[in-house]
Amino acid sequence: RLAERYHLLTRLAGGGMGEVYRAHDELLDRAVAVKVLQPQLASDPEFVERFRAEARAAARLSHPNVVAVHDWGREGDDRYFMVMEYVAGTDLRDVLVSRGCLEPAQAAEIVASVCDALQRAHRAGLVHRDVKPENVLLARDGTVKVADFGIAVVADVDRTMPGGVIPGTLRYLAPGQAQGWEASPPSDVWAAGAVL
Repeated sequence: RLAERYHLLTRLAGGGMGEVYRAHDELLDRAVAVKVLQPQLASDPEFVERFRAEARAAARLSHPNVVAVHDWGREGDDRYFMVMEYVAGTDLRDVLVSRGCLEPAQAAEIVASVCDALQRAHRAGLVHRDVKPENVLLARDGTVKVADFGIAVVADVDRTMPGGVIPGTLRYLAPGQAQGWEASPPSDVWAAGAVL
């Protein structure tokens, strides 16, 4: 349990930034997703402060194609977490692995929803920085949701993550971003095109 409220149930995914769990919000009696920051990142106070600031910014981003951020917190001295909307379904990577490819109209519809989400984020001053199939969630009702706003946006403040690694997934990085230039709305659009 985190914050005497979020009961972690099952691990959903993991990566360089942290682990994601399906959890139960005991206060509001609802399913949520909780991302727990990796301990090595949590030990950097400057990184944690940027994480908190960007979580607040992402929480203000409201759009039907964006995974909502509900809460942010700390457990003990070095366990930081973000609570997000839980999307029952799958991600685009799993769909592509199982099916091979999508019909052009279906692919265009999914990426149009991704672009709608990015447009809203860019108007709010947020750049995702890591648009890729794993961050495109497909709900069981067909709704497309872009995940990891609030996590991806913090990683590029100094253009690199701790350890000097350029954030993002090489296959979907705009050329300038891959060369270490600052991520921008056009680099997000490039990534969406690469996903398509």
